[in-house]
Amino acid sequence: MELRQLEYFIQICKSGSFTKAKEQLGVTQPTLSQQIRVLEDEYDTLLFNRVSRGVKLTEAGRILLNKGNAIMNLLEEARNKIYGQKHVARETLTIGCCPSEMEYLAPTFLRFHQKFPNAQLKIIEAEDVELKLQEHGVDIGITSNPISDHSVVATHLYRQEMALLLHTSHPMADKVSIPFRALKQMNSIVFRGQYKSLIEMYGFSCGFTLESMIETTSTSLLIHWVRQGHGAALLPISLLRSINNDSLRIVRIEGQVPTWDISLVYLNSAMMRSTAHEFIQEMKQFVRVAETG
Repeated sequence: MELRQLEYFIQICKSGSFTKAKEQLGVTQPTLSQQIRVLEDEYDTLLFNRVSRGVKLTEAGRILLNKGNAIMNLLEEARNKIYGQKHVARETLTIGCCPSEMEYLAPTFLRFHQKFPNAQLKIIEAEDVELKLQEHGVDIGITSNPISDHSVVATHLYRQEMALLLHTSHPMADKVSIPFRALKQMNSIVFRGQYKSLIEMYGFSCGFTLESMIETTSTSLLIHWVRQGHGAALLPISLLRSINNDSLRIVRIEGQVPTWDISLVYLNSAMMRSTAHEFIQEMKQFVRVAETG
């Protein structure tokens, strides 16, 4: 069966006669009749009973009409979705992301761009995402900060957990996990400056202050430092899992583990653009895959 034949059949059903259908379709009566005969031959059954004032569907015709309408609806849905991907993605979408999550979420940002190649995606580092949203400086935010304004919708994405990255030559490299208080004996801890207050809080709860020999915003610099055997780095375990290097080991923190929750936030508005809706769905899909993977 060709799609054209299905369209002819459905139009006859709508019009109630071959005569009216041919006018709507802009084809000749013989052409229309011939295509319906081909369709009936294919199914080896009559689809219409000819009556004085037009046509009446047979039982087989009613089945084909029901399924045919479903097929046409699916095609229309696909057509709209493809059109939407080509045109809706011309909008500019500004994402405000807390710096600590930029590297972890980079593959998701890239996947969204590949899916909507015409989208202009602007990703900026933003510590106070809630304020940026209220000032309309960003369309969507990704933050670890709690949200206080009821006009901002917050959707929990995932929880980050810190772990220790060590060189294989480190005395603790053979450990599977260590308590956070064990870091007190290590005089060569390095971490990103953004995690300082969190790490200090956990150190204080264990009765000591954890000093860093180097603080930077660069994860790659911290990993390089450890790879050269100059200390241990406290980093999100989600980032550490992507490291494939035989000279490095990941040691989990047991007991009191430094953690923080990441949320997707946006203004509660009915005027949200479709590109923003698509990005939100992409982020939710990322979380579902991460949880099952």
